[in-house]
Amino acid sequence: MIHVTATGLIARGGRVLLGKRTSKVRFAGMWDAFGGHLIPCEEPSSALVCELEEELGISALQPRFLGIYEDIDPTSKELFRHYLFFVTRWNGEPRIANDEHSEIRWFAPDEADRLSLAPSLKDAIRRVLPQKP
Repeated sequence: MIHVTATGLIARGGRVLLGKRTSKVRFAGMWDAFGGHLIPCEEPSSALVCELEEELGISALQPRFLGIYEDIDPTSKELFRHYLFFVTRWNGEPRIANDEHSEIRWFAPDEADRLSLAPSLKDAIRRVLPQKP
């Protein structure tokens, strides 16, 4: 079984917002971008907008599609296919709005690179956020 998600890299001022997962089943204790599972026939960007409202209390404006990547959850060993978006505009102030994350924080790309974070997300952060000279 493949889990299909819409995932958003939320960025402001050269930093990316990440959340520490509370799950003990999937990606347990890891840092992660925000988003969630798609229901059958759901359009990924619409799903992302709904998920960001549920998880962070924000309304994403014009998320930009970056691509699709797959990874295997190190906790459950399940396969995930992620539709990845870049979000630089939204209404509201990000906050923990449900129980999926115990903490949220802004990270510079080099800081994110040192986290327990999926390698594909680290690669995406390096691609979309400028490195400081």
